[in-house]
Amino acid sequence: MSLHILQILPMYHPDGEKKLRELAEVKQFHEFDEQEIIKYLQQHAVDGIILRAPAKITPEILNHCENVIAISGAGIGLDNIDVEYATTKGIKVLHAPKMNSTATAEHAVALLLSAMKDISMFHTEMQKGNFSFRDGRYTTELKGKTIGLIGFGSIAQKVAKIVKNGFEMNVVAYVRTISDARQELADSLGVEVTTSMEDVFRRSDAISLHIPLTEETKELIDNKFFKVMKPSAVLINTSRGGVIQEADLVEALKNKTMLRAAVDVFGVEPPAGDHPFFGIDEITMTPHIGGISIEAAKKTSVVIAENLIKAIHGEELSVIANTEKLVKIKKG
Repeated sequence: MSLHILQILPMYHPDGEKKLRELAEVKQFHEFDEQEIIKYLQQHAVDGIILRAPAKITPEILNHCENVIAISGAGIGLDNIDVEYATTKGIKVLHAPKMNSTATAEHAVALLLSAMKDISMFHTEMQKGNFSFRDGRYTTELKGKTIGLIGFGSIAQKVAKIVKNGFEMNVVAYVRTISDARQELADSLGVEVTTSMEDVFRRSDAISLHIPLTEETKELIDNKFFKVMKPSAVLINTSRGGVIQEADLVEALKNKTMLRAAVDVFGVEPPAGDHPFFGIDEITMTPHIGGISIEAAKKTSVVIAENLIKAIHGEELSVIANTEKLVKIKKG
């Protein structure tokens, strides 16, 4: 009998949806409606769920996932899935393999260039025909400047390679611990690593955030760090909007504690019409598209579809985020 998959919102590329339909019977919800999803789960035996933000898997939905074996997100982050509660239900939770690290790293560098060259503001003024806006204004060269990376995973490492080799920037990265292997990797990339986040903020001409959203990192980046930044420094965020205290960032920009910010992510997505970032000239914004290059979206969508089916069939996969906890529950 064919597997029954519940798909919430379109996948990032139609090739993924095509692959999913080759492997299973699929019911797709084009909008996230918690009550309608619960109603469907009550009436149908669903083997797996695949979703993309802003759709969520809440405890209320999980309470009706009696037949669900596996749930897959569409990206690396799983902050839109209640992983802990899903684990208590014995449900496997999958994240996407790291196939969008190049796209996200390139987008972070694009935002870095936009912020240091003030591209969005010059573009806005040129649309008004205001060529003289350039008078008395200067852009900033990246060569010889220091970029601080908060986090040193695969995306941050790619950013380091680009800015080090392409722009001759100095790179310092914050890490929680410095193991021999991490130090060796950093040395090979010409990156300085430190366990002092405050030191990174204080020394850098640009800060790029590359940390996941967890209970420990929620709104971690706040005034404590903004106030030690150089007034000429810029902040880039392509990780998760929730790692920043957004009101503090707005305050820092208004008070000229830092020069500019460029963000691809927001604490709540999509952001409300009265979001505090809107209307602030010093913030450049994109709608969480950093990891969605055509190349990454196509490849990732297909693999996500295949992995969900493999997980339902009991195959061991490195992308199952809660494997260890599920094993403990079974042993207990």
